[in-house]
Amino acid sequence: MSSSLASFENAPMKTSLLSLGGRVLLLALLALVALPQTALAAGENYGQVSGYVYDPTGAPLAEVPLTLSGPSMQQPQTTTSGDDGRFEFTLVPPGEKYALEVKVEGFTPIKKTGINVRLGQTSPVDVKLEVLTETEAVATYEIVTQVNPIINPDSAQTGAVLTAEKASATPVFNQVQAIPQLVAGVGPGNAPSSRGGLSRYGKSFVDGMDTTDVTDGSISAPFNFYAVENFEVITGGLDAQYNSLGMIENVVTKSGSNDFTYDVTMVLSPAWSNAKALSASNQSSAVGGFIQNDTPQAETSFYSPLVAFGGPIVKDRLWFYASGQWNFSHQETPITLPGEELTNRPKDTETRLARLKLTWQPTAKDRISFAFNYDRNLIDNNISNSSTALDAESKINRGGFFFIVNYDRPLTDTMLFQVSAGTTYKDAHFGPQNDDDDAVSHSDGNVTRFSSGSLGSGRVGNYQDETKRRFQLDPTLTFKLDKHQMKGGIQIGYLTGGQTQGVTGNQRYIDRSGGVCNPDDPTTFAYCDRRIDFYDPNGEQKPLSTDASVLTLGTFIQDRFTLNRHFTVVGGLRFDAGRLYSDDGKFIKNLTGFGPRLSGTYDLFGDRTTLLKAHFGRSTDVGDVFVAQHGNPDLTQVTTRWNTTTNSFAECTPFGTETGCQTAGGPTGRIFDRDAKTPKVDELSFGLHQAVGDKAVVGADFTYRKYSNLWVDEEVNQIWDPSGTRVVGYVNGEPRQITKITSPDDAWRDYKGMDLWVQGKSGPWDLLANYTLAFANGTVGNYFDNYGFNPRMKSFAEGPNPDDIRHTVKGSISYATDFGLDFGFRFRYLTGTPLWMNSVNAGGGTLYRSERGTGHSVNAATGRPDFNDPSTVSELRNPDTFLLDAQARYDLGRPLGMKQKLELTLLVVNLFNNTDVSTINDRYSATGTNTFGTSNFRNRPLQAELLLRFRN
Repeated sequence: MSSSLASFENAPMKTSLLSLGGRVLLLALLALVALPQTALAAGENYGQVSGYVYDPTGAPLAEVPLTLSGPSMQQPQTTTSGDDGRFEFTLVPPGEKYALEVKVEGFTPIKKTGINVRLGQTSPVDVKLEVLTETEAVATYEIVTQVNPIINPDSAQTGAVLTAEKASATPVFNQVQAIPQLVAGVGPGNAPSSRGGLSRYGKSFVDGMDTTDVTDGSISAPFNFYAVENFEVITGGLDAQYNSLGMIENVVTKSGSNDFTYDVTMVLSPAWSNAKALSASNQSSAVGGFIQNDTPQAETSFYSPLVAFGGPIVKDRLWFYASGQWNFSHQETPITLPGEELTNRPKDTETRLARLKLTWQPTAKDRISFAFNYDRNLIDNNISNSSTALDAESKINRGGFFFIVNYDRPLTDTMLFQVSAGTTYKDAHFGPQNDDDDAVSHSDGNVTRFSSGSLGSGRVGNYQDETKRRFQLDPTLTFKLDKHQMKGGIQIGYLTGGQTQGVTGNQRYIDRSGGVCNPDDPTTFAYCDRRIDFYDPNGEQKPLSTDASVLTLGTFIQDRFTLNRHFTVVGGLRFDAGRLYSDDGKFIKNLTGFGPRLSGTYDLFGDRTTLLKAHFGRSTDVGDVFVAQHGNPDLTQVTTRWNTTTNSFAECTPFGTETGCQTAGGPTGRIFDRDAKTPKVDELSFGLHQAVGDKAVVGADFTYRKYSNLWVDEEVNQIWDPSGTRVVGYVNGEPRQITKITSPDDAWRDYKGMDLWVQGKSGPWDLLANYTLAFANGTVGNYFDNYGFNPRMKSFAEGPNPDDIRHTVKGSISYATDFGLDFGFRFRYLTGTPLWMNSVNAGGGTLYRSERGTGHSVNAATGRPDFNDPSTVSELRNPDTFLLDAQARYDLGRPLGMKQKLELTLLVVNLFNNTDVSTINDRYSATGTNTFGTSNFRNRPLQAELLLRFRN
């Protein structure tokens, strides 16, 4: 990178911008681009090096030239210190082994080496110059290796940044989306919730561009784990450039260098290296008390080759980095079905990943990067549990690509223009394993046969084809004005998705237990209960195709004001707007939101070791394709019950009012509330961060969050009796459900939490560990959950939300010897999440008899709960969980005298083979088989991988 890309940092201003107030600047930014825009700001691609230059007495030195160089730069950067001695390098690619050189006449030249720069973070480096004495004949460099890249004096953001080396030393499977769960305040899993929010609130950025899935908030596309340079996880204290109600994972991938590099890995996990489950087979409740069987125990295996290489195409000008990965997974599940042989059902997964990145600096002022990513994922027997017979299994074929362009150019010595642009594409097919679109599904409440049931909550069909696209353009302007570093931007995006869903055979039977209903066979009449017929909005029995899109606008302005070496204030304001469209471009609604931000960092002693931090901010959810798609018509469902007098199902029409027929969904099944408010989160946080030595930091962060006006489905046509168990009438006289999509004030969540954490190195130890105490409550478990379906149940809805983990202790700790052997450990202890005792409501939906997070104990005399006795209500939670993973890695290249690294790693997940129950069924049934209190899921047994990695 050229000196021009950094020279604007502290150069004297040639023109004054003081006369431009915040409103004027905001209007100017809005005028830059007259296109639809995304509400999510571009993420960071760089880190920063900053500090002060002073003389032996501690007085600041101005106009001191400084030069920063390193292997991750195409060309060195230069800048000069300001009047207060402060200097800044803001466009520093994440990397290690940077060197800062200062050479001033009359002082001993100094070189600060070993500077590590992390994504989105400031590495503080102060320079104290010593007077060159007359006795020194030659001005030799004083070499100093000391910098703490973790203490961040310029921002109140909370979270952590992991380098590629730290990630590889941590015993986790090679998945980019697995990293955030290591950080304080983030829950477990690859799509975790954070700080009391919904898991769908998470955002995924790659090389500064938002690549989040446009419907569910997950990672849009996976890619090679070893292609990442830095993983940045932001959990709170967001600067104005971000708009997110959840955590943000921003990864910057490797760009190559002037040296050719290669990285080849083979992952081997044969069946014999993985423990077999000793628990009972995955069985239907209809099997009864059968516990064990003599079927061979289920096996799991995994194999994956990974290749990455990069280097110069034109030295100092054009670099490349390419990677690829191919995963093969085989996982068996023991299945026990009534009347069938005991089997181990295989679930086979194949994943192909490829990526290419080019970094080009054609002139001294211009830098451009191009990145392309491809992925494809195939899964057979995706359901693989005892609720589904083998002939009703489903498969998945999904994948896509994304393309990203980043461009940086200084416009003047004090002004920098950046733009990030790109597109993502994703397609997915969910459908029958046997490809039989005519098979009719039958379920007796225990097992589904012939074709699978619905794909999941909110998805009526059992097959679906889906496409998702995102188009993004995010220009940003950064400029320096004395002690102010100003930043403003406009983010542009268009999110769109289409789906076709249907039900095989356009029918589904709900049978009585014991057999399969055939309305033409009298011998099966005893098993006939309900039949559901499915229609499109035109009343035809065929699949339903819909689309949705969101046009979003986000603008922000931010001022990072460094008052002195003790105090930095960051103030900002952003405006977000979303314009939602449903099927065929039908306008739904505009959503808008303002997000004020104010944070401060105070350096208690002015030596970058003890920082006090505080933050207030608001983020808003102005919609995505999932919300817009929810306003589309659903498949019309016409349910008819078996008439035991006539031995037949009633004849029903799609939109008729015949006796014995009930209609749900359809073209008027959902109505968007025009007065719905924009969901938002308000955050208030405080923190104390203390450097320990020159490479580690300990901290305490306290956070309060309030999530307001969350999306719910409010049923508005059914009239319930006082008990909430029976529908006694309909507002419009038609026996159908009508849902209003709205965001009322009583749909909320809140979070109160404390994080105690440590991160960094101490001798041979590398630490990332934390303890979280949290209280997460609310009335809503997820967008469009059961809240609002039955108004009689609302009084029970407030309580601990499903993500309320009261105590969390987790850590990633590694130890490196001086002879090429290192060890890594990952542990986590989590107290159980809340349960909520419930049962099937005969009138529809779910029936609750106590507050969220509680249930009734069983009366010893009757063997049943007494739902009318409030004294029997108690808190219900899943069991606590403790898991330990470990790895040992040895560099075989050392004893062989190789310059390259030849690493052999043994990774063991769930080292103690803890297969205890992790979640428990909380549904109670007074009739039939009651599974309340029984195991729902267990921890997966021990898995071991052997990795052979060759790299230079």
